[in-house]
Amino acid sequence: MDIAIIGGGLTGLTAAYTLAKQGHRITMFEKEKTLGGLACGFKKGNWQWHLESAYHHLFTNDDAILSLINKLGLKDELILTRPITANYYQKKIFQFDNPLHLLCYPALSLTAKLRTATLAAFLKINPFWKPLESITAEKLIRTVGGDEAWKKLWKPLLTAKFGTYARSVAASWFWARIQKRTPKLYYIEGGFRTIVAALEQAIKKNRGKIYVNTAISSISSESGIMNTESREEKNTIHNSKFDKVLLTTPTPIAEKLISGCQLSPNIPHLHAQTLILETEEPILKDTYWLNIMDRSFPFLAVVAHTNMIDKSHYGNRHITYFANYLPTGHPYLSMNKKQLLKIFLPYIKKLNPSFHWSDWLNWSDLFIGHYAQPVHELHYSRRAPKLDTGIPGLYLANLDSIYPWDRGTNYAVELGQRAAAAMS
Repeated sequence: MDIAIIGGGLTGLTAAYTLAKQGHRITMFEKEKTLGGLACGFKKGNWQWHLESAYHHLFTNDDAILSLINKLGLKDELILTRPITANYYQKKIFQFDNPLHLLCYPALSLTAKLRTATLAAFLKINPFWKPLESITAEKLIRTVGGDEAWKKLWKPLLTAKFGTYARSVAASWFWARIQKRTPKLYYIEGGFRTIVAALEQAIKKNRGKIYVNTAISSISSESGIMNTESREEKNTIHNSKFDKVLLTTPTPIAEKLISGCQLSPNIPHLHAQTLILETEEPILKDTYWLNIMDRSFPFLAVVAHTNMIDKSHYGNRHITYFANYLPTGHPYLSMNKKQLLKIFLPYIKKLNPSFHWSDWLNWSDLFIGHYAQPVHELHYSRRAPKLDTGIPGLYLANLDSIYPWDRGTNYAVELGQRAAAAMS
């Protein structure tokens, strides 16, 4: 079969890799200059490794992508780490990634700590997520963990990520976040670009065609044949016909490509934004992942990449991400990196009073992943888009369909494999 894959992220690449190995004729279209989607990487002149535009790591139980890495012959390039996760609370940083740290955490009473431990144990042991779709995360947390833990621990975290949607997020999403976490994390030598490059090479080896800088402008169906119109960077227009098409773009974008087609009932989405700073000195001393509990801060988390991976791979400089999830229309989404940094600077200095941008800052970058975070509200699985769109020959696979799990490369790979199975 002639199959088109629209979007060169890990879902599209995995599906293309799987289908090409089966002997199908694969053509991939990616509108950006590089493949990888949210896992795309870039490399500065003095760096040895690529860096992702949005922070990435793997949990030790991310079986789908770890198995793929093994099949690609990259297993020996995995790096196992044990970085520190912490919370910023009342102007101090408290490590918060094991039971002992929970017992020492000053924000909670002993009763609240014990109830929080009970909640975490329940979510780790309980294998059933489906019943939790019918209640909110807030209700589950208040019922098992208590009001104090909700107000002082979980509400600030959910509000930071979901904003006005925080109180409508389903408990199944919260279950998945706790269920999945592991204290040890994997990264891969060279960055996630290593995986992307290996998939690209394997697809081409199996006679697959890949076009970058090429955007699909429309898709239509006629007598079971899928017609696509693509536009290259130089505005050269091509019309092509395929037996089947796999769309891996965000659902709101996919719907624009198929005139008059609604692929899922109004799922709210947030946009991921990261401001990346390269500095002479570390902004965070030891912590890899810092949750900001103070909601007066203009960002929700700080991820110090070089507190997980040695700075020698990045010109001996320190790499730090400042992360947000933002609704459509938020003013930060229309700002450039200088404007955003001006807002963030006073709060960065609260984290590290020694920080001075003119002495420390070497380079910065700003990245936005549009529609990167679907909001899992009650009974989300009923609303999520299905692989089979109902249009003959047209399939949809994106991060809206990985419920109850949160966005991540493991589930992008798993979804790509499911899409390939459905199409072959």
